[in-house]
Amino acid sequence: MGKISIDRDDKNRILLTELLPFEVPMLFSNEGFYTLVTKGSYNRFFKRVYDLSQAQPDRKKRKYGIPFNYEVKKSTEGESRALSVIHPMNQFSFIDLYKRYDSLMIHLCSKSPFSLRKIAKIANYFYSPDFVFEEDAHKSSELEVEPEVLDIETRYLKSYFIYKPTDLIYKFYEKHDYQRLEQRFNFIMEFDITKCFYHIYTHSITWAVKDKESAKRNAGQSSFENSIDKIMQLANYNETNGIVVGPEISRIFAEIILQQIDINVLNQLENLEKLKFGVDFEIRRYVDDFFIFSNEEKNLKIIRSFMHTNSNYL
Repeated sequence: MGKISIDRDDKNRILLTELLPFEVPMLFSNEGFYTLVTKGSYNRFFKRVYDLSQAQPDRKKRKYGIPFNYEVKKSTEGESRALSVIHPMNQFSFIDLYKRYDSLMIHLCSKSPFSLRKIAKIANYFYSPDFVFEEDAHKSSELEVEPEVLDIETRYLKSYFIYKPTDLIYKFYEKHDYQRLEQRFNFIMEFDITKCFYHIYTHSITWAVKDKESAKRNAGQSSFENSIDKIMQLANYNETNGIVVGPEISRIFAEIILQQIDINVLNQLENLEKLKFGVDFEIRRYVDDFFIFSNEEKNLKIIRSFMHTNSNYL
């Protein structure tokens, strides 16, 4: 595998990494859309999109998008879940969000000691098969990505951010951390927040970034929380109840909210129940899947109760 440098100033690449569900057909991608945007040839495309759109503009003349929804199998038992492809005109809005706030997004995902999948930094590299760059292998092990190379190799661009401590849940079970927790504690409880993304109230992001009073006082002002709140609505019928499921940006949106819920629960357990994190219990969370460890079975039930109570603020 060759290690290839990414142009960190190219925020358009979020079209390739953040805005489509992973589970799309192999022939479906945003590569053509990315090329239009990068070359600045999107005005005629968007004019056509607007002409064809049946959506109605909001009070600020912004048209909300109707996502394309489809179902994928969730399990071998035939269970399925609905995923969404965001309308292109709404996807375009996220580029400016990343330009302005990608560093703040990293900060807002750094608060919780529970999280297994949080954005840690902007990706600097992606990896490509050596044979593609065989003629350049003798020059350098790190090559800048040229536009034509990027067109060929975009399928290897994994994500805009680096995720730590893990990017996939199965890797947690293989890590020393999980094995250590299993050996140290007698009891483990696993649960998730039922249909978490479908029930998230988009205004919760303002409460997660600021307290409720500040959020109310600053409603309508230009800020990260107000910006992402609105464009998440516009991506989903202008709804405040529920966010589109599938795109990476939705997981980041949820992570920011869940990070604050983690902090609230931690403070309540330590101040109200006098339970000490790292001594009486440990918690790990992968997006909306929770793993609770303790030597007292009653502690598991107490912690789960606090988690569910605080999750009602989603």
